[in-house]
Amino acid sequence: MPAQRKPPAAPRVPERVRRPSVQDLIVDLIVDMDLDPGDPLPAEPELMRTLGVSRNSVREALKGLQALGIVDVRHGYGTYVGTAALPSLAPGLLFHSRLAVRRDNPRALLDIVEVRALLESGLIRRSAVELAPEHLERLRAELDGLAADGDAGRSGHDRRFHELLYEPLGNALALQLIALFWDVYRQLEADVAKPRTDHDHVVGQHRQVLQALEDRDPDAAAASIAGHFADVTARIELWAGGRGSA
Repeated sequence: MPAQRKPPAAPRVPERVRRPSVQDLIVDLIVDMDLDPGDPLPAEPELMRTLGVSRNSVREALKGLQALGIVDVRHGYGTYVGTAALPSLAPGLLFHSRLAVRRDNPRALLDIVEVRALLESGLIRRSAVELAPEHLERLRAELDGLAADGDAGRSGHDRRFHELLYEPLGNALALQLIALFWDVYRQLEADVAKPRTDHDHVVGQHRQVLQALEDRDPDAAAASIAGHFADVTARIELWAGGRGSA
């Protein structure tokens, strides 16, 4: 008679999975209820009953989730599913980047530019193929605004031009990442005396990008974007060299 085989042992479950935190439970509840950003969460007493935890535990968990942008606590109104996915990352990223810049370390600025360049160099190829004539017309209008408003209006038009390059592609996460790194980079610029590019040169760079899109040339579009970010990188290195010599 063959020997009986022992039943397989239950797999070892990580502690985090076996004993989820109250934050984990609230996140699971939001997903299970199929709530959308902006939808209200159940009131505190209902969360306490559903999760089997104290009022203090619910409140502490909601505070932590609010810091992550997962929920939005509106005092006097209730708690809602958060609408901001990535902006909650900005304070920490900006803090550590500012510390590096204050120590004359250009790597913080260069890393941000490199991430944006990686994102945009991949997306711009799709833009050259997928952007419709009406999208190109909006880009032309924004470029005209950039040229007409001069250096004072550069930041607003420059940002909107880059948004219009990728909005029609439908990748919301990529747009949020680009916006995140844009905002942090611009705030860092206030901490450094980085050389600015001549305004006409900036307009010319963007005009090259638009021309490549109008020509439906992905390679030329990618090369134009790469050249744009190479110029930004060169200015950061010029600033770093000046700080080092000083």
